[in-house]
Amino acid sequence: MEEQRNAAEELGRKLRPRERQFVREYLRDLNGTAAAIRTGYSEKSAASQASRLLRKPEVRDYRDALLQEQFDAIGVTKHSLAAAVWEVYQRCMEKKPVLEWDTAARAWVESGLWQMDSKGALRALDLLSKMLPGLRQEDDGGSYEDFLDEE
Repeated sequence: MEEQRNAAEELGRKLRPRERQFVREYLRDLNGTAAAIRTGYSEKSAASQASRLLRKPEVRDYRDALLQEQFDAIGVTKHSLAAAVWEVYQRCMEKKPVLEWDTAARAWVESGLWQMDSKGALRALDLLSKMLPGLRQEDDGGSYEDFLDEE
């Protein structure tokens, strides 16, 4: 932990004071425009200044080092994030009955159809594929049947 703090401080020394302040403000809410305004940039130029600053490799490295410190302090790891995303995926895949109003019974009854959150499930899988590089494989242009045969 001390080693990471030293690394973050070293990265911070490479930046101007205003750039360091911008990064600290940015980490409050991850809103670049608001961070630029709080850092002292004009409201007119805040969005462009934030965009410019966040493209600088030194600023991104300092931001990442500070984020890593925060994650370590609360115990967030790549594994815990992947586990949380997997839980979201599983919840999105749970089938729930579609209810419809039965006027005769004056109640909601199951229609016989089922629904799930396919958009949420696909988004979770996309996040997992980015988080776990071992799962990411380039598309070789083969057919779906070839892919299934590999499994």
